[in-house]
Amino acid sequence: MELSREEKIRDDVNTHLVWDNRIDAKDIRVEVVGSRVILIGTVPSYSDRWQAEDDAYSIPGVRSVDNRLKVVPAVSPAPSDTDIRLRVENVLNWNPSIDSSGILVSVDHGVVTLYGTVPSCRQKDRAWDLASGVSGVVDVVNDLKVRLPEETADQTIKGDILNTLDRHTLIDTGRVDVTVQGGIVTLRGIVDNYKAFRTVEEIAKFTHGVIEVRNELVIA
Repeated sequence: MELSREEKIRDDVNTHLVWDNRIDAKDIRVEVVGSRVILIGTVPSYSDRWQAEDDAYSIPGVRSVDNRLKVVPAVSPAPSDTDIRLRVENVLNWNPSIDSSGILVSVDHGVVTLYGTVPSCRQKDRAWDLASGVSGVVDVVNDLKVRLPEETADQTIKGDILNTLDRHTLIDTGRVDVTVQGGIVTLRGIVDNYKAFRTVEEIAKFTHGVIEVRNELVIA
């Protein structure tokens, strides 16, 4: 018997999660309502939680993912908040891709909060990535602010983003609207898939002068 569209998406997501050896998916249950995937269950790390979401988004037909996965660290005994804070600080301090001198870290029951300043959106994202991979972390709140050494005119930022988008055949720039105010970029419009969604966001974040990106794009 031929599978329904929802059943096909569910099976494809399950298959992709099992295939991905970066995550432990044995306790993940997948439900599908229309084009929305719901992830339920537990994973052993915070990085697993977000990798599972990315895997679900990579399946054709998926427009949104409701990530209800809970992080239950596999290590026993679970590390203390002090241990987690020290580990996060170490991975930030020793990573050459970011300037961690302005980053402060607090931990409450495994929830890591990053605050302070970094010199670019790319480094803000990288700090979140690094903290997410630390054992014992159950959530990461990224309250880092981007403090640029010098300001770039909003019109220049917008022009740089649009010119870069034009070079990507994956993106239909006619359906993407970019506004910039005070270095804050807002993305609106429609893209065909999650890859395009992420590509537009990353182009904006990697553009010189950007301090924040608000991604309001919709996957068609």
